[in-house]
Amino acid sequence: MTTTLPPTGVGRTAPAAHEPSMFDWENLRHYLAFARVSSLNGAARELGVEHATVARRIAALEQALNFKLVDRRQRQYQLTAFGRRVAEIGQRMHQDAQAIRRIARSQTQRFVPLSISAPAPLASAFIAPHLGHLRRQQPAIDVSLLLPDDAGQDPASAKAPEPDLLISLRRPAQTDMVVRRLASLSYSLYAAPGYTHTRPPEQYDYILYDQAMNASPQHDWLQEVVGERPVVLRARSPEVRAAAARSGLGVTLLPDYLARQDPLLQRLECAAPALVVDVWLGVHVELRKDPSVRAVMDFLIGCFPAGASL
Repeated sequence: MTTTLPPTGVGRTAPAAHEPSMFDWENLRHYLAFARVSSLNGAARELGVEHATVARRIAALEQALNFKLVDRRQRQYQLTAFGRRVAEIGQRMHQDAQAIRRIARSQTQRFVPLSISAPAPLASAFIAPHLGHLRRQQPAIDVSLLLPDDAGQDPASAKAPEPDLLISLRRPAQTDMVVRRLASLSYSLYAAPGYTHTRPPEQYDYILYDQAMNASPQHDWLQEVVGERPVVLRARSPEVRAAAARSGLGVTLLPDYLARQDPLLQRLECAAPALVVDVWLGVHVELRKDPSVRAVMDFLIGCFPAGASL
């Protein structure tokens, strides 16, 4: 007797061996970190793991999706077209997850933790000196002050929750943030007193920013001034560059608020147009009307003289 099997979808399930399976969220989290920085080592540093772990997680996500996310032919991981689509969707998922966390926390009526991301020099000069006042006015708010690079780079990462409020030297690009300009920072060239007496301008040595600042207006302005002149040091921190300039090492670019009152630094005249960089405040849309967030926003606005050039 011959038995005829019913067609696929009628009475039996088609094999699913080649269909994508539900993926591990941790694998997606590692992949998104890689997609943001385009580097296994960079993603590993962001996540606090070994680069081999990131590679293994990406491979596991590819296996679950049954599709290539990265092209490995050039011994470097590059996103495929499919990989770019997954990264775009995955980033929206990450942002939505963070939004759920923020909304849930905003309903807490007792102890309210809020995080502020700000470049370390701005945090030290303008925010930290006033935190005692905030504590007295808002004792139920627990503030975490996050200090990214002074490039003002986006501190959001897959390793830690995104900050609730962001102060940056670049206008925040996140679409889920409301932004306003707090102030403007003026920059000038500085050197040790007497440095310019020992050599003409064409013989100045320069202290520049490191590569992390390559996309900043400060780097571009200074590069135009320096041209092909000797570079004796590269450092990201303005405090480090200021200390090196005080020692007589060379000329560097510093924010005026940090250097103008320093007796061991002398401001130099420069023919280039003045450099001014805006300071921005960003807050997530979901939180901007929360009373605790509003109070911290008002506090931060008050830390900077209204519309001032600092």
